Amino acid sequence: MTLLKFALVGFIATAGLAVHAADAEQNLKEDAKDVAHDTKVGAKKAGRNLDDKTCEMVNGKMECAGKKAKHKVQNAVDEVKK
Repeated sequence: MTLLKFALVGFIATAGLAVHAADAEQNLKEDAKDVAHDTKVGAKKAGRNLDDKTCEMVNGKMECAGKKAKHKVQNAVDEVKK
């Protein structure tokens, strides 16, 4: 009877580890996806900021205000999307 209990406990522990490993793998995939998204959003935001600064230097602040506002909205939309 004791051997049967040990076998059952071993089976349950092994099954639990397998489920935990699957969860860990899923978490890693989600984390990688989040990092890729954050990198993409950061690159877009940096590009838009550079575009805004360049526009202001060449054309002046007043001519670029609309473009800058549009970029702020785009940045906010990118942050919300996942």
